[in-house]
Amino acid sequence: MGTQGDRIFRITAERGFPDPWLSFGDALCDEAALSTELTRAIGAARKEPSDGTRAEVTRVFQVKEANLRRCAGILDQVLDDCDTSGVWGVLDERAGRLDVADVLETWGRTQALHPFPVVLRSLEFNWGYMKEHGVRAFYEMTRGYVARLQENTGRWQKAWDGEVATGVVDRITSIECDLAGIEAPMHCDVCKKTITALLYLDEQPVAV
Repeated sequence: MGTQGDRIFRITAERGFPDPWLSFGDALCDEAALSTELTRAIGAARKEPSDGTRAEVTRVFQVKEANLRRCAGILDQVLDDCDTSGVWGVLDERAGRLDVADVLETWGRTQALHPFPVVLRSLEFNWGYMKEHGVRAFYEMTRGYVARLQENTGRWQKAWDGEVATGVVDRITSIECDLAGIEAPMHCDVCKKTITALLYLDEQPVAV
């Protein structure tokens, strides 16, 4: 049978990460990629201000905003679906039984490349939050985080609009907002690992 970590790793290797969690994680990876793309577009528009370079900044902002709306929609649908199915109790029971140290040790074989392994620390926090507050509360908290990412993008847009209007470069807002965006996968892409550990904890996976 092996340890919990070995069993979860094996089933994940066989089945992959399930949707909608895979799609959610991928979309939050896109949030980081779009933050980087937006930073580059703004840099280009600063060096060579033109209708074309500024239109590209607008385009990336629009794509970034649409992607975050998609992320929020996925979580809203998950909350509704799990409320309807009543699966929260099953997930809470599994979260209570999850051997966090064992599963972290398994993932750490490939994820602990940096002296401060952010992915592992995020997983540890996620499972601890689920154990203490429940799985539904964790996803409510995650939904709030996505809302703050949306606010972050709005703040960035406002700063850029002010920069275009005044000609005064606002470098600190771009730096802060970009950092917030590129951090997202360290939390929300990790969500697919977080929930998969519960879905695949036993030989009979939970379907949600």
